[in-house]
Amino acid sequence: MPKQVPEPQAPAPERAIIWRTTVRNPHGLHVRPAAAIVTEMRDFDAQVLLSNATTGRGPEPADRLSRITALQLGQGHILEARFTGPDAAAARDALADLAARHFGEDLDARPVRPAHISPVVDAGSADQLNGSIAADRLTVVGRIARRTTRPSTEGYRPGPPKAELARFTAAVAQVKDFFDALVDSGVGIPGIIEAQTVMLTDRELQHGVVSRITQGFSAVDAVDEHLTGLARSFDGFADAYLRERGQDMRSLRRMLLLALMGRPLLDSAPSEPRIWLMDELDAATASRVDPRVCLGIITVSGGSSGHGVLTARARGIPVLAGYPSAESLGDGVLVAFDPVTRQLWVDPDDDVVAGLGGINEERFQESEQAHARAQEPAVTTTGIRIRVGANVSSLADAERGAEEGAEGSGIVRSEILFSAATTAPTADEQAEVYTRIGQALNGPITLRTWDPADDKPLPFLPHDPVTNPALGERGIRVMRRAPEVFREQLRAILLTASRTPVRLMLPMVTTVDEVVWARGLVDELRAEIDAPHVPIGMMVEVPGAAIRAADFAGVVDFVSIGTNDLTQYTQAADRGNPAVCDLARQDSPAILDLVAWTCKALPGIPVAVCGDLASDPTATARLIGFGVSELSVRPPIVAEIKQAVRVS
Repeated sequence: MPKQVPEPQAPAPERAIIWRTTVRNPHGLHVRPAAAIVTEMRDFDAQVLLSNATTGRGPEPADRLSRITALQLGQGHILEARFTGPDAAAARDALADLAARHFGEDLDARPVRPAHISPVVDAGSADQLNGSIAADRLTVVGRIARRTTRPSTEGYRPGPPKAELARFTAAVAQVKDFFDALVDSGVGIPGIIEAQTVMLTDRELQHGVVSRITQGFSAVDAVDEHLTGLARSFDGFADAYLRERGQDMRSLRRMLLLALMGRPLLDSAPSEPRIWLMDELDAATASRVDPRVCLGIITVSGGSSGHGVLTARARGIPVLAGYPSAESLGDGVLVAFDPVTRQLWVDPDDDVVAGLGGINEERFQESEQAHARAQEPAVTTTGIRIRVGANVSSLADAERGAEEGAEGSGIVRSEILFSAATTAPTADEQAEVYTRIGQALNGPITLRTWDPADDKPLPFLPHDPVTNPALGERGIRVMRRAPEVFREQLRAILLTASRTPVRLMLPMVTTVDEVVWARGLVDELRAEIDAPHVPIGMMVEVPGAAIRAADFAGVVDFVSIGTNDLTQYTQAADRGNPAVCDLARQDSPAILDLVAWTCKALPGIPVAVCGDLASDPTATARLIGFGVSELSVRPPIVAEIKQAVRVS
């Protein structure tokens, strides 16, 4: 009997590693963070596919920058990554680490102004003042110098495809060398020029141009056609910030065309100080412009979040972005503009110029006073001491807050600190991070317990998607379903309390019994580990909790009003939705009434505000008038808010 030969078995399918995180970057995964992903993933022997789990876009390969940006991953969207291959686990860990660092972005980057730039931006009085105010906030007066943003290709003589390919390769190398020199010079915002370098060498961009050249197009026509098409694809994005990334493509198009035409990659500067008028401003130009001959910049198109605009402002150059009516201004016309109020004056008279000079003097003095007194207590004109702390989502936030004079932290967002953790961190691991934040601030910190939600998930606390996540399980509600995870965090907070002053704050509280339950767990754990007393407070972000604030008088040591969520729930409007964002104003009468009511209902109990309303200096006096005793604000504006307190 012949021996049976078993049929060959198909190899078992390779098991993929799936990983998710919430995008925290204010403008989502635009070009800079996407470029960081491409750079990080390129060295691993793994296939990495990325998807937008919130919108269903994808999957797209992680080595194609244009494909990643096409996912339109905005702030709060869920990035899902699928890893296969020998280095899958290592690639996952590297991406998780990159996500924990906000994909290489410093979300609170400070403007950088070279020492020689005067804060007074006026062609006739550039040396009257000098100080710490960011020059990009000052009014400017000067004559227009029109600048060309799309070079002419007239006179270009194309050769055979082989010669055109060589010209394109040489042009890419020339532009890359130019970018490398900009990076080495250290000007502008870190990451912007590096991101453009990644865009320049992106395989999809290169392939698109090369394929056109092989079809018989000249190098200039191939570059013009392909990069214009890529720019238009960005222009069609729903998100305004991502739409402006089309500007980056047009910037690459301009520079490649200049290189192909054998012209300098940077225009020559005017012979005297002028206000530059451009269609749009790219990062390369903004990085090299000389502030001594560029008083300010007006752009006809584009918004305030373009990379060129951000770079110019970081270098202390005032910008009036996206002002289409300026297109009619001729070369040499005298104009003035205010980058803060976005006002433009054509042929301003002496009274207008004098008034703008007074505005500059006032802004300069306010900034100088705020920073000179940054480390002093904030006391109102009537002698009321207001504690101003920093909103903290990272150690860098804590360090920045301390520099600006923060008196501790009014909220530490623990779920963001550990948003990349695939397993629940131990009490010791958490306590180490919390302690470092407390030590950096050298003041009391308010630790908000886990507040997972669909827009900020914790990988170690999975949950099923729901139709309306904003009204589902969040904050303390999730902790009642996962008490062991909650207990471990409470243990971490109690351990931290023995090393640095700590307060514990419960998010998304609706009823008194939620606080009573949490306090019971804290009491049990204190007895177990002999921990010091920790004040326990709650977030007031549910309208029901604000209306019934008096019910909590006997069970909380303090409250903090989170005006971001309180506004969303009260006004039934998502501030991220342009159709209803006008309704989501945090200074709307209904929100102010709830803040005032909460203060009135809790006499003798400290009331803080930690939402965006606290970071608005025009609202400071009103909040204090309601009875708010603490403000927790964005780290870069702590000094400014403290000064607003002093004049209240």
